[in-house]
Amino acid sequence: MNTRKKLLNIGCDFFLIISFLTNSAHTNISEKYVVEVPVGMVYVEEGMSTIGAKDGDLDAKSDAKPIHEVFLKSYYMDILEVTNEAYSDCVQAGKCDEPQETSSATRENYYGNVSYNRYPVVNVTWEDAENYCEFVGKRLPSEAEWEKAGMGTSGYRHYPWGNGSPESYTLNITQIPGDTEMGNTYWKGQSPYGLVDVVGNVSEWVSDWYSESYYQESVVENPSGPANGTKKVIRGDSWSSDIEKIHITNRYAMEPDQYNNETGFRCAMDVKERIYYHTPEPAPTEETETRYAVVNSGHDGGIFLLQEPGVNKAIVCVAPQGSMLEILEGPVEINFSKWYHVRTSTGWVGWTIESSLTMMK
Repeated sequence: MNTRKKLLNIGCDFFLIISFLTNSAHTNISEKYVVEVPVGMVYVEEGMSTIGAKDGDLDAKSDAKPIHEVFLKSYYMDILEVTNEAYSDCVQAGKCDEPQETSSATRENYYGNVSYNRYPVVNVTWEDAENYCEFVGKRLPSEAEWEKAGMGTSGYRHYPWGNGSPESYTLNITQIPGDTEMGNTYWKGQSPYGLVDVVGNVSEWVSDWYSESYYQESVVENPSGPANGTKKVIRGDSWSSDIEKIHITNRYAMEPDQYNNETGFRCAMDVKERIYYHTPEPAPTEETETRYAVVNSGHDGGIFLLQEPGVNKAIVCVAPQGSMLEILEGPVEINFSKWYHVRTSTGWVGWTIESSLTMMK
């Protein structure tokens, strides 16, 4: 694996090291990320992947072209679409509005009916979906994240499970019962990352604004769609789609305050990055050897230590004859005499003349 490292100075004594992995691999992802996969989600590793449809793919829509490479940071993705039961927790907490309609295509009593607790919630606006994901500590996936998790990175494919024709056990799109079905019913049609109902059952809101030409101008690193727009992207074919038109790259759009009985959503979540701190060793300093001197003034009483060097200065204390002094500073030459700043064994500090001292080696 080739790794680029960028050093960011975030303080006077430590640095933040961020690693950009140019070739991702499961064995080394933990070098950058703390991978603790939440219940009901899958881990999608950092790296390059292709998004969009090939120009020669006549079954793909024009707004899904051209195919292009993107780099995405690691993230988690819900395995299943958000259910009625899960969404109701947000409603009861006062963080989400009830679905705009409580019916589904063929069921008058759908949302709030325990018989359909594990079925995907529908008739929710983009804001409803965003509010729910925020309530559970997640977020709506970007369009690129949705497609990578749905298609995988092992090659170009028409469907989440590969290029084999749809079967009655791979997706809910048979028009029978002509409505949603319980989540995880079609697990045999799962994507390489293990997502169920990527196509079929319900279409899904994602975070991006829609632009028909966005795939022609998409940025490479962590694309998040146009800066603004009038409609939000919806990904994945639903139970009402024509089986001949199913394609994992299909893109749809709807105004964010609109809703219908074939659109729901699933959530994504950021992966915590490891932060490495480096505290540099302090620069080496020159060690100076402590110097000492013995009082040798010729006076039995010792010498006066002065508050500052020179004659006729204020007296601090007396250093007895023969006592040892620690040299703090000096010599300082004043009027052809040399003075030393010294400290006695009892802690007094003052100045004395060089001629009163015998320097020790």
